[in-house]
Amino acid sequence: MKKQWLSIVLVLCMVLCMAPATARAEEGETCELKITVEVNGLIGSAEGAEFTFQIKKAINEVTALYYEYGTTTVTVGADGKGTSTVSVAPGKYIVKQDVPGKPIGEYVWYSISYTGGNNESGPQSVYGDGNSIEFKVYNTYKPANVTKVTTLPITVTGYKADAKIADAAVTTTEPGIELSYFQFMEKDSAGDWTSAPLTGTFKADTEYRVEVYFNKLLGCDYTGLKKENVTVNGVEADAFETTWSGFPYNKDYQVIRGLGKPEVVKTVESIEITKQPDKTEYMAGEDFDPTGMVVTAHYTDGTTADLPETGYTIFRGTGLMQGQTDVTIQYNDGSGSSNIKTYQNITVKPYVGPHTHTYGGPWYADAKSHWHQCTDSACPDPSGSTKDLASHTFVWKVDKAATETQTGLKHEECTVCGHKRSENTVIDKLPDGGSANPGGNTGSTDSNANPGGNTGSTDSSANPGGNTGSTDSSANPGGNTGSTDSSDNNANKPAKEDSVKSPQTGDTRTLGLWIVLLFVSGGVLILLGLNGKKRKESEAE
Repeated sequence: MKKQWLSIVLVLCMVLCMAPATARAEEGETCELKITVEVNGLIGSAEGAEFTFQIKKAINEVTALYYEYGTTTVTVGADGKGTSTVSVAPGKYIVKQDVPGKPIGEYVWYSISYTGGNNESGPQSVYGDGNSIEFKVYNTYKPANVTKVTTLPITVTGYKADAKIADAAVTTTEPGIELSYFQFMEKDSAGDWTSAPLTGTFKADTEYRVEVYFNKLLGCDYTGLKKENVTVNGVEADAFETTWSGFPYNKDYQVIRGLGKPEVVKTVESIEITKQPDKTEYMAGEDFDPTGMVVTAHYTDGTTADLPETGYTIFRGTGLMQGQTDVTIQYNDGSGSSNIKTYQNITVKPYVGPHTHTYGGPWYADAKSHWHQCTDSACPDPSGSTKDLASHTFVWKVDKAATETQTGLKHEECTVCGHKRSENTVIDKLPDGGSANPGGNTGSTDSNANPGGNTGSTDSSANPGGNTGSTDSSANPGGNTGSTDSSDNNANKPAKEDSVKSPQTGDTRTLGLWIVLLFVSGGVLILLGLNGKKRKESEAE
C-alpha cells in the first residue's frame, strides 16, 4: 500500500515537471528611458553639474495617476549636455527634476522647462523589447549679481508620528540661497529644547521644532529678505536670525519654526462602499457618476472613517463600455499603487441616440495591432467603434547604411500604420573588400549578410537558407515561406483594466531542474514496477 501511494506521488511529480514554469509576477525591465539635460545661460563650462530626477510610472494608460518608479542622476559634460539611460518596464512615464539646481560658478539656477510639460514632463509611453523613449529637459542659469532674494519658502516633509527622524527632509525652491544644515529639536518635560536623535522616531506626545541654516551665494542681493517673507510649510517662521552663538558655525541665516506635535497617521486595512451611488445604470460612452456614493476606510486599529472624494481613485470609469459590470475604487495613499480596492457594480447598456461613427483619421496602435475608431470627439463609445483591427506587418527599414568602417542602424516598421519597433538595431560592418549584397538579391531592405541570393526578403541577416517572401526571417534558418512576423499574430486591442500589464509566462530559467526531476521520477517508477513483478513471481512459485 505504501508503494502505491509513493507511485501516485511520483506520477504527480512527473505531471508537474511537464507543466510550464509559473508566470512571473512582475514584468522585466525590457525597455529604456533616457533623460537628456541641457544647461543654458552660462558663459563658461557646466561640466560636472548634476541634476536628480524622479521617474514616475502611470498605473495604466487610461488613468493619469502616477507612482514613483525610481530616481536617476544626470551629469553634464563639457558640451553643456548630459544623458542618463535607465532600464524600465513597459508603460507610460513622466519625469520630474528636483529643483532648484545647484549654483555653477558665479551663476545661480533660474528656471526649467520640459518637452511637453511645465512643472514636470509630458507623458510618454514605451512598449516592445528594446524600445526606448527620451525626455529632454532644459535648465537655465543667470548671473548671481542680477539675482535678488526676497522670499525664502521652506518645506518640511516626513514629519509624522512614528516616522524615522532621519527620513524627514527640509528643502527650499529659492535658488539664490544655499541650504547648508538643519536639525529637529524636541521639548523635554522641563520645557527645554534638546536635539532630537537621528536614530529615533517622532513621538506622538512630544512637541518638536525645526532649525534651518542657510548661506548666501556670492553676488546675490539679500537686502529685501525679511522675516515676514520666510515661511515653513506656508506659515511664517517663528524666528529669522542673522547672528547667533555656538554650533553650527559659519552660517549666514537661521530660521526656527515650531512644528507642534506630529500627526498620527493611521494605516488603512481595507475599504468598502457603504452607500450605493445614486446612478448605477448607464449607456455605453457615459462616465461613471459617484454622486451619493460613500466609501468607508477600515483601519488596522479597528476604527473606521468615511473617505473624502480625494481619498480614493476611480478606475475604468470614463467612457463606459457596453457590457461592463463594475468600476474599480482604489484607496489613494499618495503612491498611486496602494492596491487597497473594492468594486462598484454597474450595468452598461448599448448606446441609444443619433450618433453616427465617422472614420478617416490616423491609425490607432499598440505593440501588437492597429485599428481605426470613430474620429468624432463627441463619440459616446469610441472603443465600440473599432474597425479594421489587424496585426502589424513589420519590415526592416535601414536608417543608416553600414560601411566597411562603421556600423549601420535599422528599425522595424509596420507597412500599414507606420508603427515602429526595434529602433536603433545595429547593422554589422561590411566585410573588408566585400559588398552589402554579394548574391545580387532584389528588393531587400537589409541584406548585409545574405549570400544566398534571397528575393523579396526585407531582413535576411541570419537566413542563409534562402527563404522567399519572409518579412522577418532573422531567426529562421530552416527556410520557412510566407511568414510575416509570427510574434505578432495576436490582434488584441489594449484593454481598459486597472492593472498595468498581464504577467509574462514561459520563464524557462529552471527548465534543467524540471528535466532532471522528470527522469528521476521515471526511473523510480520503473524500479517499483520491476520490484512488484518479482514479488508476484516469487509468490506464484
